[in-house]
Amino acid sequence: MVKAMEQGTYGGRFVHIRGDQLDLMRVVHRRVDGRRVELMVSENGEIREIRRVGDRCACVWPERDQVMLGDYPNINGRLSGERFESADRLAENYRLIDLGDSRVASQACHLIAVVPRDDLRFGYKLCIGKSTPLLLRMSIYDESGSPIEHNQFTKIEPIESARLTFQDDLTAGLEEGYEQVEIDGEPVEQPPIRQQRWTISALPVGYEVRSRSWRRNPVTGQYFEHIVVSDGLATASVFIEKRDTDATHQVTQPDQGMAVAARSVDAVSVTAIGDVPAATVEYLVEHTVPDPTESTGDSAGRQEAAVK
Repeated sequence: MVKAMEQGTYGGRFVHIRGDQLDLMRVVHRRVDGRRVELMVSENGEIREIRRVGDRCACVWPERDQVMLGDYPNINGRLSGERFESADRLAENYRLIDLGDSRVASQACHLIAVVPRDDLRFGYKLCIGKSTPLLLRMSIYDESGSPIEHNQFTKIEPIESARLTFQDDLTAGLEEGYEQVEIDGEPVEQPPIRQQRWTISALPVGYEVRSRSWRRNPVTGQYFEHIVVSDGLATASVFIEKRDTDATHQVTQPDQGMAVAARSVDAVSVTAIGDVPAATVEYLVEHTVPDPTESTGDSAGRQEAAVK
């Protein structure tokens, strides 16, 4: 399924439902010269289209005469197989249950439940096509088994070798006068002054640190440490940043499913956010502490270790 979604040529219409948000989208996907080329066009709400070529994308807003350009966001959402790329690790934290045959968008498919072994991650229900192993349906469920999100094809359209006009230039076909906005992610940097390195003293069961970097807040100008943890399917981020004032301890989980937890330690703000249960982000902020292995005198060594 992961390979078919990434390398296949397909098109169709799908619906995305989360909370009271409902999006209808038309999608065309193909692979050109080893790169993914994809077009998604809204069929409700404000007119917009999302163009993807490899790791770059453009979000076009015709009614605003505006196009936003940047790196393709690592959302691993909607009807995408990307979030399941580490399928070989699923058995450690999830049970895979065969639910038999079903039908989606008039296509026969195989229904599989991905059930978490604890309350620190969400569950999934997938329907994978039989004739072509596309991900035809993906639903997400919270730790109590209540549905959070539904993504489902409503129609699969045969496509032979569709050529997308922007596959060589993301802005191809746009009329003159469009405002082009380049959205750059905050670059990984090395703090110019000594910074205390933080660590997660005890990770939630099944999670591991996937990356660690220093970045700079474009609003405050402060450097912050960014730690990403994952169990191979669920992912959360922890941000550590110095603040002039203390923030109160808080945990929120909006209807949209993205949980946020924050606390302050000696004017340092620790925030965890992820598409995971509230208990997971709360655990992360409670166990994020100054690294006890750091020496107080080795500034250069601390900076080098923090960047690594």
